[in-house]
Amino acid sequence: MIFQNAKTTHFGIARVIVFGILLTDLLLDDHTSTVSFPREAFLEHGLLRLVPEPCWEMLFSSSGMSVFSILYGLVLFCGLLGVGMGYFTTITAIAFTVMFHGIARGFGGHVNHQELICLHALFFFLPKMAYHNFSIIRNHKCKPEYDPESDETARFLLRSLTFWIFLTYFFIGLARLQSSDLRVYSTDAMTLYAVTHSVKWNYWDFSMAKNLLNEPILRSALQISFPLATILEIAAPLALFCRKMTVLILVSLIMFHISILLFMNIFFWQNLLLFTIPLMGWWIDRKTILPSQKSDGIIVFYDADCGFCDGFVRHLAKVDTLDLLRFAPLESTTAAALALTPRGERKTWTIKAHVSGNTLERSDAVVKILQSTPFWAEFADLIEIIPRVIRDMAYRVFARLRYVISLKTNACDLPDKAFLSRLLP
Repeated sequence: MIFQNAKTTHFGIARVIVFGILLTDLLLDDHTSTVSFPREAFLEHGLLRLVPEPCWEMLFSSSGMSVFSILYGLVLFCGLLGVGMGYFTTITAIAFTVMFHGIARGFGGHVNHQELICLHALFFFLPKMAYHNFSIIRNHKCKPEYDPESDETARFLLRSLTFWIFLTYFFIGLARLQSSDLRVYSTDAMTLYAVTHSVKWNYWDFSMAKNLLNEPILRSALQISFPLATILEIAAPLALFCRKMTVLILVSLIMFHISILLFMNIFFWQNLLLFTIPLMGWWIDRKTILPSQKSDGIIVFYDADCGFCDGFVRHLAKVDTLDLLRFAPLESTTAAALALTPRGERKTWTIKAHVSGNTLERSDAVVKILQSTPFWAEFADLIEIIPRVIRDMAYRVFARLRYVISLKTNACDLPDKAFLSRLLP
């Protein structure tokens, strides 16, 4: 899972990204032109129906819209810089953002998912720690004291925010599958859809879709990429749990949005900027996970008479490129010195991982061991998501069958040097 080494500072950077997107959206949008529209054309939606009519009359004047824009901009600017009370600033920003997009939708505009994701992202910055370690007014004298679990809370919130971003794509892809059939992917339906959007007025005019009807290569590329994009959207949440898939899915979604811009003149720039948050998590882990892992060596205790166990630890010795693992049989002197020698029947023995003075057993031990090897780290992260009760239940079932499975090709095979150099007495 990404953001394993994130801190409150990185959570503050995510706050800057979200507030920066909203501020840029305010500066680029020509929302002040709405004062020229007739008041009768505005239809309130949702919570906006609770706003009194005199407030709307005041807002839809030139001075009222200017005051609204200035106040909204100031709130976003304060949130961007980390000025003031975080909770109050964020709540106010949420209220202003709802009004800002509600005005566009009330006049017949369409608020797409790129605007809604940014609005939803604001809720993750309600905790006070969103301003911790990333505020221009903070100094050492007035720095608030936070408990040692603040970084863990920041990691949880960053993962939650990232999951919400990717979950939006999951629902979009799922909705597309539910609202259409396979003919959308096997016919020219998407070609006609792209051409229709390309001829509409927009800020962008790349006009590549206008050549789709005369370019069979472009049509074929669109027909191939569209179902692939749908699959990637559905698989997007996996980018949070599997680091190896993070960059693959992010790059694919970025290319997908660029193609939408080129063929449909629709630019989801908010989403592209939001992608910097999971990309930041991937970079933090890639930059810091190796030094943090090297500080903790792991001793793997295994049943030497089990063919599967023996093959498993030999494989670990080959993929342990960080040189973190050491191995010892459960009946070794090393296990006895640590009081880890098992009792009872051999079939009840379990693999153990001794790290930093703590001993892990069963599925927890397997997850910790696999996470220390770059080859299996992402797979181990996925396993860790499963509740321990279910993991241990599956481990016990497999442990009963482990003597049936043998990875040894020859009982007289000698261990290789990679394994012998890590084998403890």
